[in-house]
Amino acid sequence: MAIVTGASSGIGGAVARALGAAGIGVALVARRRASLEHVAEEIVAAGGQAEVIAADLREPEAAREVVASAVARLGRLDILVNSAGVARYSPVIDGDSEDWQEMWGINVLALARLSREAIASFPEGGGHVLHLGSLSGHRVPPGGGFYAATKFAVRAHAEALRFELRARGDKTRVTCVSPGFVHTPLAEEYLQGAGKTLESLGYEALQPEDVARCVLHALTSPASVEVNDILVRPAGQKT
Repeated sequence: MAIVTGASSGIGGAVARALGAAGIGVALVARRRASLEHVAEEIVAAGGQAEVIAADLREPEAAREVVASAVARLGRLDILVNSAGVARYSPVIDGDSEDWQEMWGINVLALARLSREAIASFPEGGGHVLHLGSLSGHRVPPGGGFYAATKFAVRAHAEALRFELRARGDKTRVTCVSPGFVHTPLAEEYLQGAGKTLESLGYEALQPEDVARCVLHALTSPASVEVNDILVRPAGQKT
């Protein structure tokens, strides 16, 4: 069974559908219940298994409650996909503190808490934690400095998690998938802050399904293989 956060739309929704199509039961997590139910209906109609868990991951106790609910409904937890995220076009010199707090709370703290709870519920042989990072976690785009800071933190968390797991002999694998611009509401909102649109980029953005294929590649690699980080750009994206 897999937990997928941010599953109501965008990359999270695409990943949830892909996992369902692969025969993996999926616990769909996000704040918008109606949107989650729509994704769940699509998965079930295609022959998959899905459960909806509406939760605000900014709440400190939400992670524990989500994992407990997912296990109670779908059984053994093997995979966590941390796809929930917030992107605001917010510089570090004069950006808005509330934007910073929201991005840090969702992109980093919620991810860290949910990873901790999931690992505690994985089977003895280990599971797989996959973070949806960003190309902004590898280089800092102009004006998006604080968002980049959260995504650098996501990469650091993945490395810290891998180190600590290996130190205690835990075989749980850890992966980051770091895409460039993807055609999602998150990207549209981020670009709006810069006075741009996806159409104004001058190239075709990735589709959520493109990223979902990368996620499946990492998750279905042989047990002896750990895919650490996948960077995936639109073919026309220069930086």
